[in-house]
Amino acid sequence: MTTDNPFATPLAELAPPADSALPGNRQPLQFVGAMMLASALLLLGTVGSQWLMDLGGFRDRLEQFLPMMLANWAGGLILHAAAVLLLAHHLRERYDVARFQPIGVLLAGFVVLYLVFTVIASTALSYLSLPFHEWAFANARVSWVLLYGQFESLLNLALGCLLPLWLVLRLSRGRSRRLAGELNLGLPAWQIALGLALVVVALLYRLFAALSYTTLPLGFGAGWQSMLLLSGCVLPFGIVMAAVISRLPARLPRFSAGRVLGAALMLLVIWGAAGLLLSVVVAIAAYAAASTRNLPFYLLPPALLLLACLWPLARWCTGRFFAERLAQSSPR
Repeated sequence: MTTDNPFATPLAELAPPADSALPGNRQPLQFVGAMMLASALLLLGTVGSQWLMDLGGFRDRLEQFLPMMLANWAGGLILHAAAVLLLAHHLRERYDVARFQPIGVLLAGFVVLYLVFTVIASTALSYLSLPFHEWAFANARVSWVLLYGQFESLLNLALGCLLPLWLVLRLSRGRSRRLAGELNLGLPAWQIALGLALVVVALLYRLFAALSYTTLPLGFGAGWQSMLLLSGCVLPFGIVMAAVISRLPARLPRFSAGRVLGAALMLLVIWGAAGLLLSVVVAIAAYAAASTRNLPFYLLPPALLLLACLWPLARWCTGRFFAERLAQSSPR
């Protein structure tokens, strides 16, 4: 039986595990959770107000409107979650913050500012874009409406989500706990993988949604169409996240939001080019067969091959952008 020496140097205090020494490692995820809460409150407020006003027969057509509203909300939620995660990590590393303080006040302030800024931004953009929509629908410019919708969603992201987060974290710099010495956060690899996978899936869903709305007519069933697109992003998300975790060391000194964004964009470009090439091959094969009866059999093997390519491509892109981190963690 051994007893602790009361005069011994407290080694656990000097060199604790990274998560124990830096409890702020999970704070970016807390801001993502706060954003999700605020976004859910906005969705409930929107549905409740439309239910009370019953504009356009909303109550009678709720089964038609609700799937589309949920799909658009979930698709936007993924994009906002990726942006909040990257910005929170970036500001933390830029200002050498070990822990944002006081975290409860910051989370509450972010929720309030998110609600206020999002309502103001969405209302102002809707009012300013009204002449454009009247002109576009009068001249059957559906593609222009879709492009403007993507641009408007990015403006809502910047003004309603990222600006409140930047203000809250910027004002907390004086009270936050700073890192002593060289920046080494000891972040687990799954956090970097989560950020990269969220960026990939967010952009992938928006691309698929834009393509589907361009090629398929809008109307009844469009909401379920969006829900199917969302469910189709689940498997790529899991593959990318698992591939990145398998490529990175167990812990990294920093998140490196720029590297995460660069790796995600490179992966999307390469994977998109591969998908375009396979689509051309499938189109040629279907044209040569002169029949659309067996089209599902032509589509299944390329789709499986494209999914299989995600694993090595994700590992390669991660290695390209995190080569320095991998070299530092490799045994000498």
